[in-house]
Amino acid sequence: MGCFYSRGNEEDIVYDMSPIRHLPVIFVNGVPGAGNQTVAQTISNITGYTMIRPGELVRAEASKDTARGRLIADKLQAQEDIPEQLTVDLIKEAMLMQQEAKGFILVGFPKNPRMSNIFNRQVKWPEKVVALEVDSEVAATRLQNKLSELGRPESEINAARQIVKEAAHKVKNVHKRFGGHVIKQLDSSGNPKALASALKEILSDTIEQCQKRPESPGSRPPTAVSAPAVTQPLVAQSTDSHVEVEEAEKQ
Repeated sequence: MGCFYSRGNEEDIVYDMSPIRHLPVIFVNGVPGAGNQTVAQTISNITGYTMIRPGELVRAEASKDTARGRLIADKLQAQEDIPEQLTVDLIKEAMLMQQEAKGFILVGFPKNPRMSNIFNRQVKWPEKVVALEVDSEVAATRLQNKLSELGRPESEINAARQIVKEAAHKVKNVHKRFGGHVIKQLDSSGNPKALASALKEILSDTIEQCQKRPESPGSRPPTAVSAPAVTQPLVAQSTDSHVEVEEAEKQ
């Protein structure tokens, strides 16, 4: 397993990511209600890649009686954003724990350009970014329904539209970070087979390249020259801000 060690405290952890840099990474990125979970699961079914849900990692860490866990719990309680570096560190640890994976799918990641920059610099560039697009009113309605199912306070449910609006701005900035090349446009409403077919086409080159790639842990991380194309927009139907609504954002 790749090692990570501390130089004295939890903020100084250094990770050796070389054991997993040869593994493909796909970002599935969209606002809450855009169908992140549905699309990620479909990609996983096609590729066999392991899904990593940053929101779940954050909540799991918050339950631990550690300095980092308490910091995250305090941030959640105060409805403050989790530091980007902390989120990326949790993802790195999850990846290093699953070196036998064929590849990784990061669900609803990244939340903003800074988070993307940290991951790209410290881990690698993703092979593909599947950028999701959905009507803001549809997304807000889905989020409201999900928050209601989770028993969240009325004030939080009523804030769904603002959450989607703020998330949309950040997501657009992330997509610009990777370029605006449109590989495939699809309306997959109510048609899972059409979604799977379109995703197979979108990912065919990535799967082929990864099959040919030598499985060498010593592979060098990609540079900015190897930045991936963005599949934008992919419109996905799903029943599916701050990290306190991550449970809904999984969808």
